[in-house]
Amino acid sequence: MLLILLIPMLFTGCTKPPSKPTERITLEFWTLQLDTFKSTLEPMFLEYERAHPNVRIHWVDVPFSEGPKRTLTAMLSGHTPDVVNLNPDFSAILANRNALTNMNTALPESVKSTYLPVAWQGATLTRPGQAPLAFGLPWYITSSVTIYNKALLRNAGFAQPPTRFAELSDFADQIHRKTGQYGLMPVIAENGNFLKELKKQGIPLYNAKGQAIFATPQAMEILATYVDMYKQGWVPAEAITESHQSAVGRFQAGTLASLSIGPNFLKIVKENAPNIYKETDVAPQFPQTSPYKDFSLMVLVVPVKSAHPKEAVDFAAFITNAKNQLALAQVAPVLPSITAALNDPYFAPAQAPDLMAEGRAISAKQLLGATAAYQIQPNQNAINDIINHYVQLAMLGKISPENALRQAQTEINATLELDS
Repeated sequence: MLLILLIPMLFTGCTKPPSKPTERITLEFWTLQLDTFKSTLEPMFLEYERAHPNVRIHWVDVPFSEGPKRTLTAMLSGHTPDVVNLNPDFSAILANRNALTNMNTALPESVKSTYLPVAWQGATLTRPGQAPLAFGLPWYITSSVTIYNKALLRNAGFAQPPTRFAELSDFADQIHRKTGQYGLMPVIAENGNFLKELKKQGIPLYNAKGQAIFATPQAMEILATYVDMYKQGWVPAEAITESHQSAVGRFQAGTLASLSIGPNFLKIVKENAPNIYKETDVAPQFPQTSPYKDFSLMVLVVPVKSAHPKEAVDFAAFITNAKNQLALAQVAPVLPSITAALNDPYFAPAQAPDLMAEGRAISAKQLLGATAAYQIQPNQNAINDIINHYVQLAMLGKISPENALRQAQTEINATLELDS
């Protein structure tokens, strides 16, 4: 909350004048815990410096958890980095206060069109009565797939995990009844995940005026289904309080039949639980019929107080171009957000059996086919906290699914009005 209250102070005082074209300048570039990939990133910096002799790149790698706090502190102190690696939720808060460069106006269409449409949507703030604000350039991205234990499914009479929501309840029931284990562990009370679940089911979250409208009969039925599965004991009790890490532990222990997670997790299973890995297979993200695919995106933003905004935007576009994104994706467990890079043969299905390559190919293919992205709001963190709270209350039986969603919608709309 303190971070949010301090944000209006970002725009008081003077900004530094832009540099002259021939002036030697230093661009300060902040990333989030990417020092492991120094051997891949540093050659990019050198290449850019060779092409721009007047520019030097000063790279600062920040611990992931400290990114937002350090960024805000730097901006308030007057020592503003020129290009910053952030998540969309915090970026949207800054963008709503006009603290970030609008990439829609800073870049030509020829550059903007190279990014995945859904990735560009995911880095855009849409506000009623205002033009869309692209607060950053899409950089690396991950998209979850369904990982499942073939042995548990086979023992319960299933050949594959559910592909539609209507199949979910029976799957959870049969796995638990016939194997004593759990079919799934839906972590829907974390990071606003239930709203993403509704989006996957085709339920509109906001109207043209920017008001939350998700408390529909269909949404209430979806939440009621999860509440029933929890009440029946078909999903682990900790599903409403624990994070994905708990689900990961269960899968590796062989007590969870399916899990929605990034394909990079397959490597961890192979190392930590080789016997489980032998019985593991991978499928597209659930539900498979949805045009919306959940993904996690990281962006590069340029603060308006950058001393060198033009050069900073150019450098951010260079780091996120097809060649450089592909290079990073080949050494890190991420996907590129550039269409051409995502179509590279590296993301094609493997010729020989290779579960990790298959997971990577599925993840890339579903991103290429996605047509809609989750709509980021100016204060997404507060919205996530509200929906998480009411979903937990419903799961615990302290409030009905209908009242949970109605009250969550009311509180979210009140939060949106404060940010308008």
